[in-house]
Amino acid sequence: MEVKARRPAGVAPADTPTVGEGHDHASPPWDDLLDRHSIVRAGSHLVVRGAVRGALPSGAEEEIRRWGDQIEISPAGDVTEVVGMRRWGDTPPDRLWLHLALFLAALASAVVAGGFLQGVDLLDTRFVQIGGAYLPMPTGVRLGEIALGLPFALAFLAVLLGHEMGHYLIARRHGVAVSLPYFIPFPPYFSIVGTLGAFIRIRSPVIRRAVLFDIGIAGPIASFLLSLPLLFVGLRLSEPLHLVDPGIYPFIVHFAGEPIRIGSSLALQLAAALSVPGFEPGSAVILHPLAFAGWLGIFVTALNLIPLAQLDGGHILYAVRGRAEHGFGVALIAALAALGFVWWGWWLWGAVALLLGRGRISHPPVLAAWLPVGRGRTLLAWGALALLALTFSPAPLQF
Repeated sequence: MEVKARRPAGVAPADTPTVGEGHDHASPPWDDLLDRHSIVRAGSHLVVRGAVRGALPSGAEEEIRRWGDQIEISPAGDVTEVVGMRRWGDTPPDRLWLHLALFLAALASAVVAGGFLQGVDLLDTRFVQIGGAYLPMPTGVRLGEIALGLPFALAFLAVLLGHEMGHYLIARRHGVAVSLPYFIPFPPYFSIVGTLGAFIRIRSPVIRRAVLFDIGIAGPIASFLLSLPLLFVGLRLSEPLHLVDPGIYPFIVHFAGEPIRIGSSLALQLAAALSVPGFEPGSAVILHPLAFAGWLGIFVTALNLIPLAQLDGGHILYAVRGRAEHGFGVALIAALAALGFVWWGWWLWGAVALLLGRGRISHPPVLAAWLPVGRGRTLLAWGALALLALTFSPAPLQF
């Protein structure tokens, strides 16, 4: 769901004297060209910062760009600012077996959840009393009915995978070291979807705010675009229901025979009006599992677009506003605290956001924070805010 980025400890500003690793670790262009520079270690990466008086000599820019994984060269008055970074030592390979095992475990758990949404217990669960609590105990597998859980499981995990691969591919395009997605399986008895989502890890510092913006916004765009067709197809398979007053929860799913009420958002309301015959104010809809998967994808999009700390929305806000995002983050924490009285999950999500930011509301700085993101990305940030308004539900669930 989220992109976890860490502040590069010990990275010196561009006008500091040489510290740390010394000049001998850099390639010749740095030593010969930079008027003032520093060479420091940022975790497992070597970072070189400095300035060249005037423009770079012919051929120097090409040679510098060959040196690093991320290079930024930008004119700043009568000097040219240069920031370069490359991995120090070999890049540790992804443990493909771990990523695959976590994905398959999340898929299996989501299949069981999909079965519950169809009214079938694929594991023939019995509840056993241990101490003073009753705990679920699977007693078998209904192999012949597994197909009932597949539509929901495959649809929802495709949305999660698309979200994380959006982050992953854009990060790789910008030369940022990043892990493959980690899925988090969770027993379907305690989670109606069988997973707590997925995340990737950014393994290197980021030089420009524009790069951080691109990585942050790619995931929500991918998950939203994947969720829309699922939502529309699923709504056409859903069952309209006329209630006296559905209130703020006009959508219903049945999980293990128990109704769960789904709160509306502008996106869900518009999709239902377009897809469900006879849907009007006062109507309710029993959602097909595919529609529920589409709604979950839109809900995931909204959660990650909240502009706070290390969430995708926090990356976007910091990228376009810089350090000015801190005050907005404080106000947003207060807003989530108030919304928690409507749905307690907002307290949990605010705590998760702070945990990802290691207790900090402010976003960690990038290496060349002075570089603007440009008008196009600023307009796209406004689009992300509009998407948040379209997908946000103040009261998403009622059990």
